[in-house]
Amino acid sequence: MELFFQSESFIVALIASGSTLLGVLFSQGIGFWKLKSEHKYERQIFLRQKYEDLVFRLIDFSMILRSLELNVQQPGTRQININEFIEKGGQIEVITVLYFPKLVDECKRFLEVANPLFVSQYNRHHNSTNNNSDNLESLKVKFDERYIELYSEIQKYKSDYT
Repeated sequence: MELFFQSESFIVALIASGSTLLGVLFSQGIGFWKLKSEHKYERQIFLRQKYEDLVFRLIDFSMILRSLELNVQQPGTRQININEFIEKGGQIEVITVLYFPKLVDECKRFLEVANPLFVSQYNRHHNSTNNNSDNLESLKVKFDERYIELYSEIQKYKSDYT
């Protein structure tokens, strides 16, 4: 048996099989690393698209409130759609919860301020005798503050998601 382990052919076979095994492991490792790198790149593109989508939805949502404000000032300019407001707010919340957990709290606070503003503007639009403008103005100020805070939060995490 000692003669077998000492023979040159066994040592050569051992080196050849070891080299082959290392070559296979090395190529598999590179393939795995490349696949992981591609997946990370594709995920980053996906998150960037969702981030842009979130920003555009926030703008659309805010524009509903702005157009409602114009309706209060100039009745009849645009039909107010409660369902659109609720749907857009829900879309913002879903996108945030699914893809951007760091923004969930700030987004929730933003939506919580937007809802009473919408209700107040809607009531004022449909009930011209309701002129509680002090409350409406304070709601607008809170909304604008929350919008700025949310936008700052979006800017803060931009590098994480894009």
